[in-house]
Amino acid sequence: MTTTPKRSLLAGLPPLGIWGLSAGLVVLLVGLTAFQLHAGYLRTVRVASANLADTARVTEEQVRGSLRVVRLMLRAIAEAPRNEPGPLRRFMATRTKIVPEIRQAFIVNAQGIVTVSTLPQVEGRDTGGRAFFTAARDLPPGRDIHVNKPLPIGIDGALVIMVSMPLTDAEGQFDGIVAVSLELGYFQHLLQSVHTGEPGAGALLVTPDGDIVGRDPEPELYVGKNIAKGGAFAMHREAGSAANTFVHVTLTDGKEKVSAARTLTEPAMPPLVVIVGRPLDGVLAPWRAEAMLVAAVVGVLAIAIFGLTGLAGRHLVALTASEERYRGLIETQNDLVVRLTLDEHLAFANEAFARAHGQDSSAIIGQSWRAFVHEDDHAATAQAITDVLRPPGFRAAVENRMKMVAGLRWVSWEGAAIRDMAGRIVEVQAVGRDITEWVEHRERQSALLRDLDTSNRELEQFAYIASHDLREPLRMITSYLGLLERRYTALLDEDGRQFLDFARDGAKRMDLMVLDLLEFSRVGRVRDPLATVALADVIAAALDNLRMPIEESGATLSIPADLPTITGSGGELVRLFQNLIGNAVKYRHPDRPPVITVSAQRGDRVWVCAVADNGIGIAPEYFERIFDIFQRLHSRNEYEGTGIGLALCRKIVEHHGGRIWVESEPGKGSCFRFTLVGGAA
Repeated sequence: MTTTPKRSLLAGLPPLGIWGLSAGLVVLLVGLTAFQLHAGYLRTVRVASANLADTARVTEEQVRGSLRVVRLMLRAIAEAPRNEPGPLRRFMATRTKIVPEIRQAFIVNAQGIVTVSTLPQVEGRDTGGRAFFTAARDLPPGRDIHVNKPLPIGIDGALVIMVSMPLTDAEGQFDGIVAVSLELGYFQHLLQSVHTGEPGAGALLVTPDGDIVGRDPEPELYVGKNIAKGGAFAMHREAGSAANTFVHVTLTDGKEKVSAARTLTEPAMPPLVVIVGRPLDGVLAPWRAEAMLVAAVVGVLAIAIFGLTGLAGRHLVALTASEERYRGLIETQNDLVVRLTLDEHLAFANEAFARAHGQDSSAIIGQSWRAFVHEDDHAATAQAITDVLRPPGFRAAVENRMKMVAGLRWVSWEGAAIRDMAGRIVEVQAVGRDITEWVEHRERQSALLRDLDTSNRELEQFAYIASHDLREPLRMITSYLGLLERRYTALLDEDGRQFLDFARDGAKRMDLMVLDLLEFSRVGRVRDPLATVALADVIAAALDNLRMPIEESGATLSIPADLPTITGSGGELVRLFQNLIGNAVKYRHPDRPPVITVSAQRGDRVWVCAVADNGIGIAPEYFERIFDIFQRLHSRNEYEGTGIGLALCRKIVEHHGGRIWVESEPGKGSCFRFTLVGGAA
């Protein structure tokens, strides 16, 4: 049974599972957001209620202070002598000027008849049936002031608030009332001072029976109405405490509001109720803005989650297919695939590896790789595994011999580091291919190359020996031709002397060819030791050897001062530049003096050198032929030479690891370019 690599957690989830996970995440996000928003709603209402409670407390204190002023005034009038109406009326008028909102002050006897008033025309009227009279008369012990609901009094029928206090005689019996009528503005100014001006906000002053005695704003629409059956007043009365806050719908304008209510609790005062309210919409406006923003963010997050879920779903499908293809590829290919743990034990082996070693994959897992590799290759293999775990590439290759069922086989391995999701290296994966046949072929090829190299050296030695030995008979021929010329010239006719010259010239050319062949065979075989060579010194030596032909031709040479240094054979490089510059002088144009330019430019890891001239040029069809040995493009009568110079140049350049070529146009000149490896400027 084959052990395959573990599937990823993501690949283990079905598509519906990942969608369910995302939906659960969105539901959780929405639930937490709703909980947070609800908590924010309660906190906003709680803060607004606390603020309104403080405002109601301040308003209650202001109402209490205003009533104290009226109570003190009524107490002063009640204690004034009542036996003389005139002085009493004037006293009353003086006292009422303290409070501009008092329209009149009057005294009513026990029978309900007005006896003294700051408005004399009302004296004698019967008020015994009025609520402000009966309520003051029936006040419980300890309370000495009554505030009545607004009543229309006077010719104009304007609403006024009647505040009355009971009078007693010397025996403590009821003896009438003293009362003042207050304009609505008395409490209206007070309520305006606590009103924020927010649309829908307002403040109320209500009697214990639910009658509105003051409201801001729009007092004219609501003062005098009774709200005992609903709203904050009814809820406050049902609560039974002196101070309460509520969220409710008001009876006055039908709006949902947050209200705070407080009852005056001073024993001598009437238990008036102060109500301060704000519309719930206004209270919740900042919270709604924040909620809209949070909802928008949550919506965007939900869309993002579902969008990413869609992408993840497609990635999951692709990943699953990729893993299936990977497993199929690993299990069906003939290459050997293994994974090693960091302690160098096998964590995975494909069928090909198991089959090659004649074992089950389950038996291979956990074994050390050393059990399968030839002992002589342990060190190289261990080093490759170490290299895989090192930067920058985290890859390595090695060839080793594996002990397989088919015998000892050569395998080429390519290894790479395997990382987990956190980027840590957890395993080493290696793919191997049996290269036994290739190794055997490589060894046979190496043997052939060694034989070829030996053969080439023998051929070069033969060429050297042959060239050296050929010169001996040529010297003998030349010597006897000279002897014939000295002794028998007088006996020869013109044709004979010409034949003798032909023979001597042929022997001379043969000797030159042998010398050139000898020099050609020495290139790469007998040369100076490789060393750092300055091209400036090389060219200077070549020009010194060519001094006479250069001076005779009147040639102009252009040689840069910043020529590089390279690693090479100084003697061979001198012959290279000497041949190229010498050819530029030899094959000069008859109509102009030669101009020769030497240059060197840095290329890709090489120096590209050039020797250019303005000579006769070369036709394109001869660009390759001129580099062959003993190839001439001109007759010996036109130009001297054996035709081996450029072949020698090519051999020198190739022995230095470069190449040589020509660029030319007939009649305009030639440029010989060649590359030399390495060196510095």
